[in-house]
Amino acid sequence: MATTLSENANESSSSCLNSGQSIIKTLSLKSIIQNLMKSKETKAINQIEEELKLAREKISKDDLDSDIVEIDLPPIKAKKREKALEAIHNIFKAERIDDKLFIRFNGVMKEEIHLALNDSLRQQLPGWLVLNDVVSVVNSNEFRPDVGGWKPRPTRQQRIAPIINSSPLPLLWIEVTFNKTNDRDNALNKISYVQPYCPNTEFVLISIPFGTSPFGANPNPGVNLVVATARADRPSRAPYLGHWAVLTGFNAVQWYKMQWNEHIILGYGVCIYFNDVLTCLL
Repeated sequence: MATTLSENANESSSSCLNSGQSIIKTLSLKSIIQNLMKSKETKAINQIEEELKLAREKISKDDLDSDIVEIDLPPIKAKKREKALEAIHNIFKAERIDDKLFIRFNGVMKEEIHLALNDSLRQQLPGWLVLNDVVSVVNSNEFRPDVGGWKPRPTRQQRIAPIINSSPLPLLWIEVTFNKTNDRDNALNKISYVQPYCPNTEFVLISIPFGTSPFGANPNPGVNLVVATARADRPSRAPYLGHWAVLTGFNAVQWYKMQWNEHIILGYGVCIYFNDVLTCLL
C-alpha cells in the first residue's frame, strides 16, 4: 500500500504521497453528502470511507514511518466531477493526483507549527490571505499546502468552492514534515511536481525531529535575531529548512539549519522566524 510521489513525475503523475496511518472521520458523512449530490455520488463517499477502514486494519501499529493513506478515487460522472471533488476534499481533507486520493494525518506538533507560522505571516502580510490546508488546483490535480499565502485575495466564490471556481495558486507555499524518509520525501516530491506549474510561488519546506528526545530551550532569549546562513547540502539532523525562490529550479534549493534567534527573509519580504517553529518543539 505504500506509495510515494514518483521521482519520474513527468512519466506518471498518479504516484504521489505515501500510504500510512489512518484516522477515520465519523461525522455523519452520508447526511452531509446527500445534501450535495445524488445517490451515485454518495456511494463514492461511502466507498472512500470503507477504503479508509480497510487501511486502518491493514497498517501495523508499529509502523511509525506512515502518515498518509492512498485510496483509489471511485468513478464519478464527468458532469458531477467538480462538485463531487469539492465534497470529497471538504470531508476528507484529501489531495488528489489523477485518480488517486492521498489523505494525510499531521498530528498535534505539526498543526501547532502551522498555526504559529500562520499567526506570524498574517501580521507580516497585510492584504494577503494566509490560511492552512487550503485546496490549490495544480495541473488539474488538487494539493493542500500546510500553510499558503495568496495575493490578491481569492474571490468569495473561489474561497467557498476553490475547485469549481478555479482559485488562484498561492504565492507562498509551506510544507512541514518530520525528518523521516517517507514524510520528508513526499513533501520534496510534491514540491518538485507542482513547482513548474507555479512560476510565481515561493516554496518552503520545514523538517522537524521525529521522536521523543527533548529539544533544548533557547539559550539566549530576548537577543536580537540574525539572518541565518544558507548552505548547499541538506542537513542530516532536524530541524532544518529548505527554500525555493521564485523562478528557480528544484535543484536551486537553499538549505538552513534551524537554530534559535535566527530567521530568513523570503523574496516577498516576509520572514520565517525560526523561534516560532523551535518553540513548538519544546
